[in-house]
Amino acid sequence: MTGSSWTDAQLDALRQIGDPLADDIVGEIFATGEVDAVRTLLKHLVDHEHPLLVPPERALPPALLAHVERYFAASDAALPSLDAARIDAGEAMFELHGLEILMVLGCYSLPASYTARKGVHVLAQTGRLESDPKRRLIETTQMVVDVMSEGGLALGADARGHGRGVRAAQKVRLMHAAVRRMILVRGGRDWLAQYDVPICQEDLAGTLMTFTQVVLDGLDRLGAEVTLPQREAYLYAWSAVGRIMGITEPLIPADLAAARTLTDTIKRRQIGRSDAGDVMTAALLEMMRKTLPSRLLGGLPPTLLRFFLREDARYLAIPRRDWTEVLVAAMHGFTVLVDRVFGFTRLSRRLTRAFNRRLITALLAVEVGPNRPTFDIPDHLARRWGVPPGAPD
Repeated sequence: MTGSSWTDAQLDALRQIGDPLADDIVGEIFATGEVDAVRTLLKHLVDHEHPLLVPPERALPPALLAHVERYFAASDAALPSLDAARIDAGEAMFELHGLEILMVLGCYSLPASYTARKGVHVLAQTGRLESDPKRRLIETTQMVVDVMSEGGLALGADARGHGRGVRAAQKVRLMHAAVRRMILVRGGRDWLAQYDVPICQEDLAGTLMTFTQVVLDGLDRLGAEVTLPQREAYLYAWSAVGRIMGITEPLIPADLAAARTLTDTIKRRQIGRSDAGDVMTAALLEMMRKTLPSRLLGGLPPTLLRFFLREDARYLAIPRRDWTEVLVAAMHGFTVLVDRVFGFTRLSRRLTRAFNRRLITALLAVEVGPNRPTFDIPDHLARRWGVPPGAPD
């Protein structure tokens, strides 16, 4: 396939494929320990930053650990070679625009993923987005920070020595396989008939596009000045993540034009209204409202979703418009005018970053429970963005 040749027939076929490398390992675990073993693995992955970097008293049972070690060895063997200079350029782009990117993630990328009428049902099945949307946002935001921070995509001698972004992507790949197995055990043929293979290749590619093309579109809507080389470097870094997470090579866009084509093609095929999407949206909006300093601004989160989603907002149950829509429109129009004179680094950055800092500060303060890793921003990014620091670099 090339960037302009994705057909419905090809993508239909890819909806029947998960991730053979990770699925085979989880299949072995299921064959020896059935559902309980897979549940144990999934809980371990949720509770720890990395399954191989835990104290001995918290380690997996030896037989289960052997399967996990085998998965990481296979994943390591399939790691792509990376252009360090292009990765560095992608990380530099994130450092420059990271606060805006994290805002786009919460206000555009996540709700856009809820419009995937089939794929969103996987999120509903996991339950954690509905019951704990802040934790889900923490996990997603943490992965973005891990991947795009300096050294995040550095390759070490083995799975224990890679950068945090590589380790996070490998872990999420294994989590996907465990979730895929659990859903198919529960839903079986009925699930396949309605939604296809859970976390299938097309849905994986669509998610990758929410982290790349959708983010770049969101930055454009904010008026951020992102150069062509910065866009290319950002896409390159995330394409590397896509490969690490098991996306088949024909679904990795070769360039920005291919990313646009793939995004538009998957959107045409998958966008639609669903009850699951509405539930996810309501949970996300409620979480965002709780970060605001005043009830008078309670309409701001729905307004921001509409601002980014535009006509696609009709596929989600977003509360009706209120006075904050006039506020956002006025602020955006004014800052665009000012930025044409003074540049993006002035007024618009101050205004958008005020909201972003409040959201990130709220995430940093969340108690996520015993044994679970807390949200962490490297010190150099915290200083650059003006937010509370996380753990030391």
